[in-house]
Amino acid sequence: MKFKDKIILGGCLVILSPLVCADISYDDRATTLNELNKRIKQQYVEVNKLDEISNALANLKSSSAFSDSQSQEQFASLLTKELQKFDKHFSVQWRNQNKKHTHSAVRESWFAKLSRKNSGFNRVEILDGNVGYVDFWGFDALSKDSKKIVEGVMGFVSSADALILDLRKNGGGSAEMVQLISSYFLKPNTHLNSMYWRTTDSTREFYTLNNIAGPINLTTPIYILTSSDTFSAAEEFAYNLKHLNRATLVGEITKGGANPWQFYELGQGFRAGIPIAKSINPITKTNWEAVGVKPHIEASSDNAFDVAYQSALKKIKNAASNEHQIKEINDKLTELSLDEQPLAD
Repeated sequence: MKFKDKIILGGCLVILSPLVCADISYDDRATTLNELNKRIKQQYVEVNKLDEISNALANLKSSSAFSDSQSQEQFASLLTKELQKFDKHFSVQWRNQNKKHTHSAVRESWFAKLSRKNSGFNRVEILDGNVGYVDFWGFDALSKDSKKIVEGVMGFVSSADALILDLRKNGGGSAEMVQLISSYFLKPNTHLNSMYWRTTDSTREFYTLNNIAGPINLTTPIYILTSSDTFSAAEEFAYNLKHLNRATLVGEITKGGANPWQFYELGQGFRAGIPIAKSINPITKTNWEAVGVKPHIEASSDNAFDVAYQSALKKIKNAASNEHQIKEINDKLTELSLDEQPLAD
């Protein structure tokens, strides 16, 4: 809401007759913005964007949206929205330091939630036609337990004739888990990705592992389902396998976040998530930041599974010799084609 006539009295915003108490003063907003800009200049990995970001923040300071932010939460949201125009991994948060948080009010971390919920694996099964299907919403941190879960998942689908990996709701996570799962589908010591860190001016390279618990399958057709919500490490996994010609991507262009981040305190309860490193693919020499990962076969998120499943069934059928499997595939393809037919009036 915008107002033309307003004055500040005793920390409250007076607009005509009503009183609206402001949680954060203009001076505090300006101080937080200046500290944010300083931190970005010191830490942000994409140095070529620094001037543009600084100019955008200066313009924001003179905007009505800046003046009209009446709470810390509104202000943090405004800053996040502005910064994510440049990098999807930027964020600004505010925490009430004067309020005692109950245990239930503390936000659960991404990796704590993954660890608590089966390392993110929701559904693993063998579909008709011997197509493996794995649905998971995150890449958990590597641990003895998460490795065991991955071993079980990969073992379960190891005899499938094609494999669908559903990343449509996958928000990312650990680069080391990307490395582990990729090692089940690629030759050992395959260069997957490199990560450049601005603070140390160093690069870490990620390769598939030499030893994993279970067989390595180099020939099974892989389909990766993507959506506009597929993010971060999930995008890396899809991007890596796409450019290594190891998987067919089906769905939507992904969200576009390639730069790992870290929180920095700004004072007054504010903190900023600032990307401090960036991915560099060994084949493309770039990454998917801001542009997302483009699938081979574009389809809506809702239709991506059916499109990939039909493609997998047709590929299996071309190589199948078992008459029972061929019948099963034909029956399933007929069922899927009937599902596509419009309903009669």
